Amino acid sequence: MQNTEFLSSDEIRLLTEIGMLGTAARLHEPALTLFQALAELRPGRDFPWVGQAVVWLNRSQPEEAVRVLKKACECVQDVPAALRSAHPADVTLLTAFLGFAQHLARHTADSHQTLSQVLNMPYHPNAYAIAQDMLGIRTAKPGTDPQLNPQMETPP
Repeated sequence: MQNTEFLSSDEIRLLTEIGMLGTAARLHEPALTLFQALAELRPGRDFPWVGQAVVWLNRSQPEEAVRVLKKACECVQDVPAALRSAHPADVTLLTAFLGFAQHLARHTADSHQTLSQVLNMPYHPNAYAIAQDMLGIRTAKPGTDPQLNPQMETPP
């Protein structure tokens, strides 16, 4: 067990949920402090950084969310392999959230570029969904495209 893993994954999950509840209840400072601590406990993971960004977005400060998420992308990639608990697609999700925050901060060109990069990164279903939705890319689910499945009835 690494020195940053003295809490179980269930305990980390509970703390993350508490942080999100605090954010929703507008207890921004305690939630931010909790997410910053979680970033120290789980270096290289995406969830504590996303939590911090959500705090800033809920405070209507998208520029701060952009700053945090840019730092997160750097930090997650720079974590030494021995301490890395990251999943391969953690950077993908952080990048998708960065594109979303850039959009809210009215950095439209940066947002479009960032979200386009997501689609060339390791697959993360939520990140890809965010990027595709925000870029206006519609992909048919298997078996739902009437051109590929003539048995399907097209809506009136």
